[in-house]
Amino acid sequence: MIKINLLPLEDRKKTRKIKLPTISGSAVLWSIMIAIVYFGVIFAIATLQARRVGELEQKIEKAKQESAALAPQLAKIRKLTKEREEVNKRLGIIANLDKDRYFRVQVLNDISEKLPANCWLTIVREQGGSMVTIEGVTFSNYIIADLMNNLEKSDRFGEVMLSVAQEGTIHDHRVIQFALESAIVPW
Repeated sequence: MIKINLLPLEDRKKTRKIKLPTISGSAVLWSIMIAIVYFGVIFAIATLQARRVGELEQKIEKAKQESAALAPQLAKIRKLTKEREEVNKRLGIIANLDKDRYFRVQVLNDISEKLPANCWLTIVREQGGSMVTIEGVTFSNYIIADLMNNLEKSDRFGEVMLSVAQEGTIHDHRVIQFALESAIVPW
């Protein structure tokens, strides 16, 4: 069936006409030149990147060779570092021992300097490193009190406590046997 539009031209539906762009010779030429430049830039960037990758691979290979050449020296350095740590540890132990080397000698020296006349010590015993027990004999409680006061005045001893004071005899002489306890103050 054939349709015929009998309406006047003004009343007819207008149809759109789409025109395809016409390509002139210069537009084609410009398009080709842009494509050539575009692909040329891409090719140049790819070439530069390939060259750069090659240089980096050479540097990596050179670094691997240097690392392999230095590996024995690095192993020796690690071994020496470990030995140095062991020696330093041993020296630290020796230094700690040497630091407290004269401590007990100083404690005994202080006790002997503070000891009043007619007072004799029978036992000086260290208990746990920070306490000391002093046992001895004398003729009077006053001498024990003098010893306690002398020790308390010293910087080396803390509070001195009397734990035992009892009467006894030695070769028909009346004596007092005593035991003192005190904290030792480290210097």
